[in-house]
Amino acid sequence: MTDGRNLNILQSGRQMLRAFGGVNETYGCSEAELSSSLNFSGRGYPALQTRATRKKVREVQDVNGMYHLNGLVICRGTTLEYTPDADESRAGAVVLENALTDNEKAMTGMGTKVLIWPDKKAFDTVSGELTDLAAAWKLSGGTMTVTPCDGEGRTYTPDGVGTTEPESPADGQLFLKGDAESPYGAGSVLLKYSAKNKKWSEILLTSLRLHCPGLGSVLKEGDTVTVSGMPGTVCSAAAAGLNGEVSISTLDGDDVITTLAVPEDSTRYYGSWTVTATGTSWRSADGKVTENEAAAAPVKLERRVPDLDFVTEQGNRVWGCSREENSIYACALGDPTNWYSYRGIASDSYAVSVGSDGAFTGAASCLGYLLFFKENCIHKLYGSKPSDYQMSSVRCRGVAANAAKSLCVIAETLYYLSPDGVMAWSGSLPAKVSGALDTGKLTAVDRAVGGQLDARYYLYLHRKTDTGSGRLLVYDTERGLWQEESAAGTGMVSTGQQLYLWDGNALWAADPEREVSGADETGLKFEAVTGDIGLAVPDDKYISRVTLRMDALAHTVLTVAVSYDGGDWETVSSCAVTRDHQRVNLPFVPRRHDTMRLRFAGTGQMVLRSMAFTFADAAGARVSGAVPRR
Repeated sequence: MTDGRNLNILQSGRQMLRAFGGVNETYGCSEAELSSSLNFSGRGYPALQTRATRKKVREVQDVNGMYHLNGLVICRGTTLEYTPDADESRAGAVVLENALTDNEKAMTGMGTKVLIWPDKKAFDTVSGELTDLAAAWKLSGGTMTVTPCDGEGRTYTPDGVGTTEPESPADGQLFLKGDAESPYGAGSVLLKYSAKNKKWSEILLTSLRLHCPGLGSVLKEGDTVTVSGMPGTVCSAAAAGLNGEVSISTLDGDDVITTLAVPEDSTRYYGSWTVTATGTSWRSADGKVTENEAAAAPVKLERRVPDLDFVTEQGNRVWGCSREENSIYACALGDPTNWYSYRGIASDSYAVSVGSDGAFTGAASCLGYLLFFKENCIHKLYGSKPSDYQMSSVRCRGVAANAAKSLCVIAETLYYLSPDGVMAWSGSLPAKVSGALDTGKLTAVDRAVGGQLDARYYLYLHRKTDTGSGRLLVYDTERGLWQEESAAGTGMVSTGQQLYLWDGNALWAADPEREVSGADETGLKFEAVTGDIGLAVPDDKYISRVTLRMDALAHTVLTVAVSYDGGDWETVSSCAVTRDHQRVNLPFVPRRHDTMRLRFAGTGQMVLRSMAFTFADAAGARVSGAVPRR
């Protein structure tokens, strides 16, 4: 009879996994996480569920940029298309052909307008019109006149000129009193007689009236224009700053009324200048003296708009930065057509040069701050008006080159791709949120685009070394989980309720339940590989049985494979589901192993509810131990 105390008593136990994490590409990937994944999501958390099928909205080619403002704006080649949100039939869509240049766009919204660079145009979502932000007037075949005037734009013709006032003047009589050597110079004084008061009063002519035929249809009142090509004789006589930035304080038809500094040494101030493309002439205020100069006068009045690489909106202003100039610009308050208006008031434009090295890589607004990024720093600008704008610069991980479109605000946090991975900025310093991903696979990108749907951050990236279509990563900001979906997102735009993905040929809606029309995606392929299973099992036990419990929709085909101790994949189970919401149990008995990984692959829709492991005591050591030292 054998003594029972010498028998090996085999005991078993069970472990069940019901909460599944996301993708973890690091060495620390656990058995409840995925070392690789495709087309799974966190929408069924804590279960592991395939993503929702997308809906194909329509075919579209050559997309250079997309933006949403009361509708969807698509820059397609040289064509601009706009579909209002309320118009599901697209009957009210606007299509403007040959309206844009065929290149990548930077866009932002302000009021009802979508502003587009590098074209420097504004599309009004209400009127459907596309207009230029910049404007210019050139002197060609017409005649331009420059005449001193009072603050209201009135010009005057004196009845006489001299060194002393005339005797017995009539009521309202005008007289130009000045030096005999320079009677029409800036030192002279224009006087007007009042019979009621019996005295002369001075009329100040401190403004200029510029008559420019046709200008009223090009520029508007309040514009600040850059005047160039004005003959030097006119500038030295009428206003030294006439060639430069001029503010149109009043626009009377085609006449510009502006106030500039009067040159004190001018000898021909009181008079009128006539300027043509081929010559210039001056006529004294009383009409008695005329002087002609035959010189070219290519006069131009231009409302300039800077060349901006990245743009955003904050505080009823459009902000942007220029990589070439290493400068930051802001338009005048509420007016994206004026960028060089410096009149010393709160609604002025704003510009500042930065001293940091490197080129700008992106711009965004978040939490009331303006953020301008380089790869290794962030310039943060804040304030309410130009006089109190302040800028602070922080040397930290900024936006990676070619990743400006990865900037995306979700729940008061700004997410973007940096040279060191995906970062989250919430007001102070950026924090890395892509610690579970292989940083090497997130670097050296030639394109990165971000978008958001609910609390999920979508990041499409294509590396310079990639030969395929790139990767589409999805980060659940509430749960901190990463997933990967089939690549689409070369272009991306979020509407708040929907995310549209462009794959190079078609526009897809990420959530089909929120899209009225379109064709549903079919044959969704999925695959997930777990981390190593068995690392937490003591070496005198082994996994004797694995049971997978899942739900699936009709026509789902699933294959389960296992890899023992890093070996080849071996298929252990498969099934084909014939009805919706069918519950499936897939048990199998693994062979003896140290660790194993599971792979789920197939087509359709499935939810992995749980994985149950049955443990049994090993008669011999499961893992070869080290030889003890004697």
